Amino acid sequence: FIDGLPFKPNYRRYKIRDTQGVDDFASIREVVSRRFQKLHDDAQVFPDLLLVDGGKGQLSSAMAAFRALDITPPVVISLAKREEEIYLPDADEPLRLSRHSYALRLLQYVRDEAHRFAQHYHHILRRRSMLGD
Repeated sequence: FIDGLPFKPNYRRYKIRDTQGVDDFASIREVVSRRFQKLHDDAQVFPDLLLVDGGKGQLSSAMAAFRALDITPPVVISLAKREEEIYLPDADEPLRLSRHSYALRLLQYVRDEAHRFAQHYHHILRRRSMLGD
């Protein structure tokens, strides 16, 4: 997102390769590692903020990816769905914004757009596998 709006030319799709089965934490580590290693290798600018979908565990997985790569991350936060709590890497307690906060609405918009994009890709992959393509 740039200035609060989707910037679709920078959208990327990742097929999970190294993680077996359903492992949300390992999948997040893999995708963060692959994306930021490529940005680092190509000397591209990191985003100002990385929003991770999930709670403290998902945030820890993303931070572990940066440590493994020995890359200084941008600001990294996570947004947990049920209570819409915002987790910060070094904070013990989540940040809770008003449900009517424009900041929270923007974070929800980013998360929901990421879900929409990922689900669309998942449907494409499922369709291909059913058709034998």
